[in-house]
Amino acid sequence: MLVLIDDIKLRTERDFVPYVDTLFHNESINSLGDLTQLLLTTDEEIEFLVSDYDTIEDKEFASKVMKMLIDVSSARSNIKLTQM
Repeated sequence: MLVLIDDIKLRTERDFVPYVDTLFHNESINSLGDLTQLLLTTDEEIEFLVSDYDTIEDKEFASKVMKMLIDVSSARSNIKLTQM
């Protein structure tokens, strides 16, 4: 699965969480914690492709998401992170 994240989808937590929830049909993602738990337990191959990171509106939230993605991709070989 390829998950595209750009400055529009990661504008704020209010925008990001519902977007991610639509991608994982068998799971309910209501928070960043839910996404983290899913990524730490899934065996599905998932690549996060992040673009336009420097133009994201909510820098604090974007930093939390990126830290989580970096940590999860380091811990799990089936989770990849690519920044453009």
